Amino acid sequence: MAICYYKILGVSVRASQDEIKRAFRMLALRWHPDRNPHDPVAAERFREALDAYENLIDPSRRGRYDQVRRHKGSRTRTRRHERRPGPQRASAYTVEEILSELFGFETHHARQHRRNDLRFDLQIPRSAAVRGTQEEIIFRRWVFCRTCMGNGNKTASSTRLQCHGMGELEESRTLKVWIPAGSQQGARLRITGEGDRLSPQVPPGDLIICLHVIEGK
Repeated sequence: MAICYYKILGVSVRASQDEIKRAFRMLALRWHPDRNPHDPVAAERFREALDAYENLIDPSRRGRYDQVRRHKGSRTRTRRHERRPGPQRASAYTVEEILSELFGFETHHARQHRRNDLRFDLQIPRSAAVRGTQEEIIFRRWVFCRTCMGNGNKTASSTRLQCHGMGELEESRTLKVWIPAGSQQGARLRITGEGDRLSPQVPPGDLIICLHVIEGK
């Protein structure tokens, strides 16, 4: 049987969201992979704490979990009244906010779960902007390592990975983009899916081309 989420966090089944948040903060400080880069046990402990937190901090998920837990633990038809958590602002307790608050910088976990748009500043002559033109651009973006699938230092052989245990690689991209006729200074073109892709579970961001119309042919 799976370990109880409440036991993982070390809180009561009646714990408030503030108590759950404090418990997760303590465990994150102790077990986060960024603080224990060479300890696979720490990574597993953090994953368990993260799973428990995400299931208990959301009122609807917590309610479903409590129902399943009571069903598995009951041997009679006796019903016990338990106080259910009231509505809370779960968005105030996102994992990324807590980890940023604890460590003072964006963690690898946060980066992996965020879509990254890129900006490319492109200069074109006014005449080309008026009639429309095709331009070839070269840029660099960050993508997850396909060897370790973004796991980086969680992989036992991280020192032999192409990403050197970072979970991410920088790659060069070449694209031909069409600049519509009549484009104005400051116009923005969005190229879907050409931004960073830091995790196989998260779609890539977009490439935003910012046009700078200059005088000339």
